[in-house]
Amino acid sequence: MLTQKLYKNGNSVVVTIPKEYLNDLKLKDGSEVVMEQNMDSGLIIISKKGAQKTDTKISPEFLHWLDSFNKKYAPALKELARR
Repeated sequence: MLTQKLYKNGNSVVVTIPKEYLNDLKLKDGSEVVMEQNMDSGLIIISKKGAQKTDTKISPEFLHWLDSFNKKYAPALKELARR
């Protein structure tokens, strides 16, 4: 999990997205994203445009962990799938 600070830019308030996150999702300056808010959980969800919608009951932290796990153990997981 990462904490970012909001700051004013003109008439808007913005938050920066770390370069690592942008690289992982293949996003760049000018890319379009979709924003959703979940009032029950207090979450703001930013998704790559066109990405599959996930169940909002699954936390973004868990999805990030799962993505990291899959990348780290991809060869082992592929070997297990072949058996």
